[in-house]
Amino acid sequence: MSSKENNVILNSKYDASAEKTIILNVGGVKYETQRSTLLSYPDTFLGTMFAKRNLSLLHPKNENEYFIDRDGSLFRYVIQYYRTGKVYLPKDNVTSLVSLKEIEAELDYFQIPFKKHEKQKIIQKLSFTNNPTVEKLDQFIYVLRNVIKEVMGTFETEVMITFSKNGYPPFMNFGRYYVKSSVIMENIDSLIKPFGSVAYTFLDKYGSDIGQHLKGEIPELSWQYGYSQNREQLKLHMSISNIMSDEEIFKHSRLNLSNMKIKEK
Repeated sequence: MSSKENNVILNSKYDASAEKTIILNVGGVKYETQRSTLLSYPDTFLGTMFAKRNLSLLHPKNENEYFIDRDGSLFRYVIQYYRTGKVYLPKDNVTSLVSLKEIEAELDYFQIPFKKHEKQKIIQKLSFTNNPTVEKLDQFIYVLRNVIKEVMGTFETEVMITFSKNGYPPFMNFGRYYVKSSVIMENIDSLIKPFGSVAYTFLDKYGSDIGQHLKGEIPELSWQYGYSQNREQLKLHMSISNIMSDEEIFKHSRLNLSNMKIKEK
């Protein structure tokens, strides 16, 4: 039998209300749980607060709602510990607004045991996922995907973008020469220009991996890149095969739906 199960038995013995559902109103955010869940860890803040000996000191609202003046969004890390015995971090720390210090402060306040090696794992995870280079690389991949969509959206089949190692702005060519002065040129330029020489570095280091990732999302994509003789420039060639015919585009658009409705009338 686990120590957690032992704790539940010891704390709920002769206590019929241990399985009672309670509501924890933490800073306006409500969490529903059972007393027995909190009593599983009697040495913590909530385990002590809801111990049978202290129930007479509590003043619930609507018989089972208890207000705690702490951050409701951070409390999810606390309640997950009571439910699982582990502390869980956000899955996406790149966009998370929660800092490690805030999590630690809540864990300390609620007296959640948190080993140093676990803290170190979190520090390492946050430091890598919040690294600006990682974030910039993800943004670059996202932009390239949007470039492909721009190309497809204007009946183009290919685009060639040249990135410079020395920081010169990237320039591009399309399958049709007259596209150079069109709106697509401006749209794509606005997407890739902010990356400057960083784009060269990303492709130099991770070009094959980026191509494989994008082809996984867009199977029709052909991805090639190469260097100039002095390696001062890197040319990326992306092309799309199996472009829809005019009939297919019409068939899958709202125009076809409108046409069908007219015929039905």
